[in-house]
Amino acid sequence: MKEQESSDQAKALLKKYLEGQCTPAEEQQVLHWFYAQDQTGEEQLTKEQHIGLAARVNTRLEEQLFREPETTIRRISWFRSKWMVAAMLVAISGFSFWIYDRSSSAEQKSQELAAEIPSHDRAFHNDILPGGHYAKVITPKGDEQQLTDPFVQRLEQSSGQHESNFLVDVPKAGSYMIILEDGTKVWLNASTKLSYPTHFESNQRQVSLTGEAYFQVAKDAKRPFRINANGTTIEVLGTTFNVNAYHDEVSTSLVEGSVKVIKEGQQTIIKPGQQATTLSTNDIKVTATDLTKNTAWQRDEFYFDGSNFKDISLQVERWYNVEFENMESIGTNSTYKGSISRNSRLSEVLQILALATGHKFDIIGRKVMIQ
Repeated sequence: MKEQESSDQAKALLKKYLEGQCTPAEEQQVLHWFYAQDQTGEEQLTKEQHIGLAARVNTRLEEQLFREPETTIRRISWFRSKWMVAAMLVAISGFSFWIYDRSSSAEQKSQELAAEIPSHDRAFHNDILPGGHYAKVITPKGDEQQLTDPFVQRLEQSSGQHESNFLVDVPKAGSYMIILEDGTKVWLNASTKLSYPTHFESNQRQVSLTGEAYFQVAKDAKRPFRINANGTTIEVLGTTFNVNAYHDEVSTSLVEGSVKVIKEGQQTIIKPGQQATTLSTNDIKVTATDLTKNTAWQRDEFYFDGSNFKDISLQVERWYNVEFENMESIGTNSTYKGSISRNSRLSEVLQILALATGHKFDIIGRKVMIQ
């Protein structure tokens, strides 16, 4: 009887959410459930009902994500294509369970990123789950706020001084998205830090980046948007592009619009489909680039198109929080092509790499042993 009551309450709350009548607290209950439901549980809805429910929830999520900015700070759900697949497996019983059991904390979520699990394959001592959505925000006063689950952090205008900066710190095995006060959307890859002011100035918008980020900059002809990344400045008025600044050489890949890249007095403007790389000599090298490859991480993919194994290993290390051993056994001149979902377990990725390289791999704790 209690189970039936819980299920009825869950259905009623879901209906209320889809009609846009939930309070903010009730919205969070629904969205936490939507992303955390147990997909292996017994399904109680038909395939058609699953697809219909997924589409309706997706519509509500998009309305929240892309509606006009509000005057307060709020968190809203980040919907991506992989969650549509999960939505097709939704079960109402999972919803009622989540409403009445929400004990996981941000700290626990952080510890679960790329968690070590037993291996079902005797070729590996253990296995590791993929990374997930997690970041830490450090305020100008030094306070920390942990952000978990597939959320977007929307940041509106505050009363802080121009020199007061927030810092978003995304660790290994993490990724996150924020919306800045001007409406600019920023996807952050693992091992990335973004510093931004509590309030943009009247004549410019400026942030600092280390790591990798995908920007959709809101258009504002009166205020150029500048990114400082390891001594390189990327300047735009409003456009979409990817910046890889893990190392001293910073690569900017342009999706649409135009971008000016500046380094030590030199500058160049690139067009869509081009990449500008600032070299250690302070020169700026412009080449045609494969946007599918450079933005693959933002679509939750590893995409290798002529990549050498060192580049591949760095991507895998960041996303699974592991370290490769015996790297010298694989030649640095060899290149590989293919794509792998970042939602895969580490063992699945290594099995594909084993076919490509002709080497065997093992996982021992957080070490990947090349044999």
